[in-house]
Amino acid sequence: MDYGFVRVATAVPDVKTADPYYNATQIISLIKKAAGDNADMVVFPELSLTAASCGDLFKRRYLLQCAESALSQILSETVSETTLAVLGLPLLAGGRVYNVAAVFQNGRILGIVPKSSITGAQKRWFCSVEDVEIPLTLCGQSAVLSDKCVFKSGEVSVSVRIGEDALSVKGELQPGRIIAVPAAYPELAGRNDRIRSMIAAKSSMEHNAYVMAAAGAGESTTDYVYGGATMVVEDFDVLVEGERFLSGGSYAVCDVDVEKLSNRLVAEERTDLYNDTELVCEFSRRVDSPFVLMRKVDAHPFIPENQNELSARCKEIFDIQTASLLQRLRHTGLSKAVLGISGGLDSTLALLVAVNAFDKAGLPRENVYGITMPGFGTTDRTYTNALNMMKALGITMKEISIKKACIQHFEDIGHDLSVHDVTYENSQARERTQILMDFANKTGALHIGTGDMSELALGWATYNGDHMSMYNVNGAVPKTMVRYMVAWIALEQGGEIRDTLLDVVNTPISPELMPAGDDGKIEQKTEDLVGPYELHDFFLYNFMKNGFSPAKIHFLALAAFGDKYDSATVKHWLTVFFRRFFSQQFKRSCLSDGPAVGSIGLSPRGGWMMPSDASAAAWLRECETL
Repeated sequence: MDYGFVRVATAVPDVKTADPYYNATQIISLIKKAAGDNADMVVFPELSLTAASCGDLFKRRYLLQCAESALSQILSETVSETTLAVLGLPLLAGGRVYNVAAVFQNGRILGIVPKSSITGAQKRWFCSVEDVEIPLTLCGQSAVLSDKCVFKSGEVSVSVRIGEDALSVKGELQPGRIIAVPAAYPELAGRNDRIRSMIAAKSSMEHNAYVMAAAGAGESTTDYVYGGATMVVEDFDVLVEGERFLSGGSYAVCDVDVEKLSNRLVAEERTDLYNDTELVCEFSRRVDSPFVLMRKVDAHPFIPENQNELSARCKEIFDIQTASLLQRLRHTGLSKAVLGISGGLDSTLALLVAVNAFDKAGLPRENVYGITMPGFGTTDRTYTNALNMMKALGITMKEISIKKACIQHFEDIGHDLSVHDVTYENSQARERTQILMDFANKTGALHIGTGDMSELALGWATYNGDHMSMYNVNGAVPKTMVRYMVAWIALEQGGEIRDTLLDVVNTPISPELMPAGDDGKIEQKTEDLVGPYELHDFFLYNFMKNGFSPAKIHFLALAAFGDKYDSATVKHWLTVFFRRFFSQQFKRSCLSDGPAVGSIGLSPRGGWMMPSDASAAAWLRECETL
């Protein structure tokens, strides 16, 4: 099972200009290397069989005949190789010379794709061609020259676009496929960066993967240098990029996730780019068992790896949250806000957003009411951090214990105080929400919710308790990002609040609805009960963003987290995730308003629309087989 991955290689041979026979030996070696890596396909540079820098030699029939002869040698020596090869060469057909890519497998030519956008100096040697289908004989085999060729194996589709054709706005391609790009361009300062950016942008718009190999080692340096760029780009992400200017050529291999591309196509209903005029050429894929993934899997997909990007992301989300709250205050005409401050991550972030919004609105911080509501499980650590934060931020502080009210409520409904069950827990959460709502009414304020997206995904919120608010600024922020954002704000603001915020970051996540331990420390730890949030955020991203099945998510999690979690642990928490995600939809069907901050959201008003009684049976059945 390959889980929807296709292994692709990009190879730049060490060529000799105008020596197809020498170049053929290098190309054969690289095809065999790709086959040894179980690659489904390998892409070579534009005109790599002769070198791209032959100049007017492209107008000499003898060089073209040598190129065909060298191609015959390659075909005969790769009969046993199942790797699909995309090889650039000049082709003489019907008295005209074309810049083409021959696509072959097991020594058999499947199709020949011409370059249509002939620009610059290449106009001197090659003919432009577009919307053609020319039958011909090459290397003793019948073949078709057509820019409509698409090479298919089951659900996998490969198109070829040579050089500038890959960046042309003409002939948009069906999403969910692999685009092989044989290229040849002289290196100029900044040019490769621009090309990378353009390919990344196109791959993102199309939801395609681009596999590029550009002319490099051995090319003439009479007037220009060819860098030999290699890169694989999948839906904007550069999966692999080889070093340029290597004297011996270069080679890279990685796995492209075609299933992810196809799933995003389905999610967006991109039916407008299908091309009914394609010439389909069938090829077979390699058999690799067991499948070993050759790409990095990001264990924390919501969190940018680069520190500068992470800081920028934190700021952007913080700005979105702030702007949303400012507009809600304007719309309601309110100039006060109420928050429950527990000393935990979520309420801390919501408080920081509220203070930032009030500062930008020119409203006094005293108009922000922070209410700490100690209960049966409140610990000194969180209580102290809550007080220290509110004091440092200069907001209005208020303390209302919920113990007496809950005890009275337990008496009213006949619940034994010593029975620490769901009634015991949820009564406290609902009591807190009642206090916040009523205090907001009393003071003419907006009650700001604090629950995050990860909690909403798991339903880890008390219905009509912390599940509800007048406006929730955190509802689209995953828990893993909440932690980074609070740490980022701590370092940005500094001062006396810095140490308090960092201690909040390092405090175990807990609703504190169960009594503390004998040592006064948190006994009820959320991640012990529902699982590690980093795992659940990984599950959430790959289920919602990529549409993956439980089996694939399990496979990817093991690749992403390495030895941190074993197979049984991942299976257990993945089962918990799907069981809770489906069963708790009723809470998400009536969420408070709140801003989206990323491409994934759980709001029933566009983020995620699912029946509250949808069955998880199919997903859980697959979990059982893992």
